[in-house]
Amino acid sequence: MDFIAGLANMRARNYSIPEVDKLKAKFIAGRIIPAIATSTAMATGLVCLELYKVLAGGHKVEDYRNTFANLALPLFSMAEPVPPKVIKHQDMSWTVWDRWILKDNPTLRELLQWLQSKGLNAYSISYGSCLLYNSMFPKHKERMDRKLVDLAKEVAKADLPLYRKHFDVVVACEDDEDNDIDIPQVSIYFR
Repeated sequence: MDFIAGLANMRARNYSIPEVDKLKAKFIAGRIIPAIATSTAMATGLVCLELYKVLAGGHKVEDYRNTFANLALPLFSMAEPVPPKVIKHQDMSWTVWDRWILKDNPTLRELLQWLQSKGLNAYSISYGSCLLYNSMFPKHKERMDRKLVDLAKEVAKADLPLYRKHFDVVVACEDDEDNDIDIPQVSIYFR
């Protein structure tokens, strides 16, 4: 308890909040811990109810429930989940839950050509918060024949341990009429 009170007071000093003594810190923590246990138990129970449906199989989207609960009010509401939006382009369709997979450790050029074969023009490719490619930057044209895994390691400083076989990139695309098209994440397999 001394440790918790000490940390709480250090934080209070950093944010110019009034400090508290050990007894007050114990009183505040004593209220938080039961609230965490209660809300965690409730969330776990609700997740398990939905998991039973998944494991049993054969359920439609309408059989599942999204739940919003606020123990302070008290408010408890359940609703049917909405199916994900289906995006259509040419003869293809996908949702935000889909994933496109490229194997054999492709180069940047190979990824761009693969997307062009689907009628998509990629203008930006990023890994995490780092930009691996942007069509507006002339210097990025020099990266075309580099393996994507090498770009991720060099540009984004990606740490890809030996047990990892892929990494995900986010690609921004447009069609031939310059309309933005949202595509799924692209998994690049390099091993």
